[in-house]
Amino acid sequence: MVAPMKTTDNYKAKYRLWAENVRVIPEGTPVRLPHFHSRRFSSHAEMNAWKQSVLRQLAESAPAHE
Repeated sequence: MVAPMKTTDNYKAKYRLWAENVRVIPEGTPVRLPHFHSRRFSSHAEMNAWKQSVLRQLAESAPAHE
C-alpha cells in the first residue's frame, strides 16, 4: 500500500489548490501613458533625470488607493 503524498511533497499540488479555490480579482482602470517622442540624451544622468520626471508625473496622475 502506498501512502498518499503530503501537499508539501507534491510539486503539482498548487495547481490543484488554485483550481479548487478560484478567486477572481477585478482589474483596475489602466493608467494613460503620455505620448513619447524619439529622444536623444547626451548622458545617462540626463536620461535618468527625464525618466524620473516621467515616473513622477505618472505617480501623481494615478488614482489614490485607500
